[in-house]
Amino acid sequence: MSAIDSETKRENVLLAFSVEPLHDKATVERYLALYPQYAEDFIDLLGELRSPPALRSDVVDDEDAVQRAWKTLTAVSPPGLDSTSFANPFAGFTGPSFVALAKGLRIRRSILIALRDRLIDASSIPAPFLNRLAHATQFPAEKLRAYLNLPAIVSAGASYKSNEKPTAPAKIDFTQLLDNSGISADEKRDIFTSTE
Repeated sequence: MSAIDSETKRENVLLAFSVEPLHDKATVERYLALYPQYAEDFIDLLGELRSPPALRSDVVDDEDAVQRAWKTLTAVSPPGLDSTSFANPFAGFTGPSFVALAKGLRIRRSILIALRDRLIDASSIPAPFLNRLAHATQFPAEKLRAYLNLPAIVSAGASYKSNEKPTAPAKIDFTQLLDNSGISADEKRDIFTSTE
């Protein structure tokens, strides 16, 4: 038998010994009877298995150091963007305030939900409506457009009900969304032209 085969056999025997459910006297005697040539290895391995795991000395126990490092990491913005670039303009609008926002914009809540979840291609949103939305949310129009250009949001319900990781839906054209929501021609004209 070659040295490589002998070493492989030794490793396999030691592995088998290490995964035994019990390392009592009977188990040790059984392995020593079958493999007397590995007696020293069994004793060394048994010592390792019975000793408590060594504590890592390089672990940081200083909570303040961890917090400082975390603040430093989160304070860094991607190049060309400030920290408010990814703020959610709809974060302050939940429940009744979300309904009031939709009424103030004279749009259906389903349209506002599609905007909030970034399901609409931002380049297809007419400038007058985008400016109205920016004014209503008190969010700068350019930052609102940057927010709407981010990938669509996957709903939490889809993640909960799915066996696989859900993917974000493809963005749709704003006009297509309006057509699909069944709004009247007057409502559509108001959305495309009104500045107030």
